[in-house]
Amino acid sequence: MKQYDSTPFHPLVVFFLVCFLVTYWISDVHGFGYVANDRSKKHIGINNSGSTGPSITSTTWTRVMMGTTRSSQHGPSVSSRTSSSATTTLNMAVGELPFFAQMQPAPKEGTASITTRLPLGTIFESRDYIFSTATNVRSYEWTLKEAEELLDDLLDASSGIFPSDLPKQDYELSQIVLVSMEWDRELYGLGNRYDVHDGQQRLVTLCLLFAALRESFANDEGMDDTAMELANMLNPPKVRKADVVRIELNKRDNEVLVHILKNDLKELDHLNLKKLTKANQRIYENYKQYVARIDEMEKSEKVKFLDYLVENVYMLVCIPESATIARSLVMSQGKGKDNEPIDDFKGLVCFRYTSDEDNMYRTFDAWDKLAAVSDLDNGSVGRNTVSDACLLRATAELRTKIRKRDQVYSLERWLRMYVVENKHEGHVFYKKKVEPASLLLGQYREGTFNLFGFYARSKGAQVWKSIVMRLRFLRELTNTIPAVKEVEVVVLELLLRAGASEGSKPMSLPDLDRYLHEVEQLALWMALVKPSATLRSQRLFDALDKIYDDKKNDIQVISQEDKSSLREALVITEFGSSASGKKIAIALLKRLNAFVLAQEDGKDDAIMSSMETYLESILPIQGSKKAWGDSWPDPNERDKWVNRLGNLAILNSKATAREAKMAFADKKKRYTNEIYPLTSKLANMEEWNSTNLVKHLASIVALIDQIWGL
Repeated sequence: MKQYDSTPFHPLVVFFLVCFLVTYWISDVHGFGYVANDRSKKHIGINNSGSTGPSITSTTWTRVMMGTTRSSQHGPSVSSRTSSSATTTLNMAVGELPFFAQMQPAPKEGTASITTRLPLGTIFESRDYIFSTATNVRSYEWTLKEAEELLDDLLDASSGIFPSDLPKQDYELSQIVLVSMEWDRELYGLGNRYDVHDGQQRLVTLCLLFAALRESFANDEGMDDTAMELANMLNPPKVRKADVVRIELNKRDNEVLVHILKNDLKELDHLNLKKLTKANQRIYENYKQYVARIDEMEKSEKVKFLDYLVENVYMLVCIPESATIARSLVMSQGKGKDNEPIDDFKGLVCFRYTSDEDNMYRTFDAWDKLAAVSDLDNGSVGRNTVSDACLLRATAELRTKIRKRDQVYSLERWLRMYVVENKHEGHVFYKKKVEPASLLLGQYREGTFNLFGFYARSKGAQVWKSIVMRLRFLRELTNTIPAVKEVEVVVLELLLRAGASEGSKPMSLPDLDRYLHEVEQLALWMALVKPSATLRSQRLFDALDKIYDDKKNDIQVISQEDKSSLREALVITEFGSSASGKKIAIALLKRLNAFVLAQEDGKDDAIMSSMETYLESILPIQGSKKAWGDSWPDPNERDKWVNRLGNLAILNSKATAREAKMAFADKKKRYTNEIYPLTSKLANMEEWNSTNLVKHLASIVALIDQIWGL
């Protein structure tokens, strides 16, 4: 008897069983199925929610599993979307979410993007491709010029401009980038809805062109079936299911388009176009122009043109794994150059996370005003400042360094955390989080500290002068030194707390001053010691933790070891040898001079309001032997000190090249009249040699110790 006879299962049976289970697992986990479609024999994918997704053939399946898909097959296609289980796990971690707070996980390496070349006839044939730009912050922008250019190109391509012995050539209408959205299969039947990341202008304009053809054929004898075919392309029917149009814009821009797509043209006459948005007006104008142009054509020309459009005009339909990847694709193609992560985030806050239409557009308009060209008196700070404020606050509240490619995902995590914890929607998040942080950051960067909401509490308080000196020093460093820019995350946290935008009660001015004292040291340490990115982030998050925990008795941000490194760097750094070093020296010397002036007579306004400050090497880098040979006979000694802090002075007027190289006796005459006390005191020295330089450096370090206790 053979050995396998004693076992209950034949090895071949086991083998086929394993194959079946693996196949079942793949189809169950990844959500792909095969459904025969008698009309087109296409593959249709079915995702985990039960809605249909476009096809994946066996060739495409192999590429999807490898994460390198690019399909050129006709018929619908889709990437292997992130399974709903991953999203469910993420959602359950924070409890039940509002209806608008579903968020995709961040994309992983090796995720798929499907690109398929499809004719317009396939794209506009059924409900496989239903488009939405409802959360797109960009509106329809094509004017008559762009619409006419597209029509002329398509007419030229479809006409007999090519030699008769050549086959009719295809027209490539470039790539559109889509991201899958939720689709209610029970309400709408089989189909898919996609968020349009690139291609909104072309898709809307094509819909207007098909609508113009529909209108024209409806007036031609014997063309009712063709008119109905075009109507179904724009408003694809499904028996016993709700109506759906091919594309919808955001509600404010969709008023004209929806009537055109539904062939409800009589309603257009009742609309007051002057009161509608520019997008509505452009859609109406382009549609009317297309109707006029199409009506000029003979019936046979129109039939030929329509056949060409549906059979020979192609689009590359790209469906990435996530919105983050979609945005990267759009940017890499040189499109959406003005579109930034903050624009995507704006769409999420205003539309996806806000349910009431009035609140949507009220928030949208308020955001537009806030992000307009900087005008602090009118509450505008500019788009870059809004973007930076949001990223800084997300960094602070998520306690994570945000990579550029993860910005939209991280911003949404921040938004979603607020929504879930506070049971508020996006419009409240904007008022509570985005607007206060943006305004404060704009005021800080512009140096208009008197616009701070808590400024009223500062009147008569001596501590306010100290706060202003600290903020001006920090502002100069964060505005000019890239390595210190990250410190804004702590500065903004403190300003928000001082204004009671964060926390239950406002931070007192003395507490604000004590924290800023520590942040100054942190910024100077980051600028001069140049720690690693990891160590910088650690120190910043440590500072935020101390602020959050309200540890007033333990607010030291940098360690004693860090302070020793900083003290050493102040002495040995060659500030004058690099552009960034010179900027640090100017900021530091202005801070020290302001402190001295405040100590002497309490008036440092002249220094603080001085717009132009220039750095000069007291011992010039290229001084002549005649002028400097006696005081600096040793070239090595000269090279050692010429770029260090002790040899640098700041001036409120720029010296000429000749004045900068003069002997010290001549320079003293200029220094006497300087507003900066540390510079004017140099005039009291008889000679500028290594001995006096070291003494001057020692006095600078003593001042630094007096201010920061290094």
